[in-house]
Amino acid sequence: MLDPLARVLLAVVFIAAVVGKTRSRQGFAGFRDSVAAIGPRWLPTGPVAGAVVAGEAATVVLLAVPGTRLAGYALAAALLLVFCAGIGRAVLARQSVRCQCFGADGGLLGPRHLVRNGLLVAVAAAGALAGGGPAAAPATLAGLVAGAFLGLLTTRWEDVAFLLVPAGRNR
Repeated sequence: MLDPLARVLLAVVFIAAVVGKTRSRQGFAGFRDSVAAIGPRWLPTGPVAGAVVAGEAATVVLLAVPGTRLAGYALAAALLLVFCAGIGRAVLARQSVRCQCFGADGGLLGPRHLVRNGLLVAVAAAGALAGGGPAAAPATLAGLVAGAFLGLLTTRWEDVAFLLVPAGRNR
């Protein structure tokens, strides 16, 4: 049950990220600008932003194909760790950079984004370690449904954090 849950959760998150960033020029431009703000100055932001979106799309495909699931988990974890590095850099530098994770103009990047991405790295690791062997149909279905729900919830992380964290600590 854990492997299908993890694959669907991560796929939903990465699909939302790709769609959010590519559905409009403005969405991609906002993401590209956030890459410029959190990355090293020498980074060619346009190509890097495009590579990130391509990597996110590749992650979805790799997670969907049973024979490439481990590569999908590895790529998901690698992308998320790179995101954590950029977010950590922005937080430590006290930069005011808006989250463009899902293309929409989210809140300011902060510790809650590090928590979200850290949890997603843990999901990728757990899914990879769980094995991709056959499971009973009810367990697989439960994993798929739970993964889809948790993936959708994760894409609304800003709202969840707002509801759960006291107002003075929300950043």
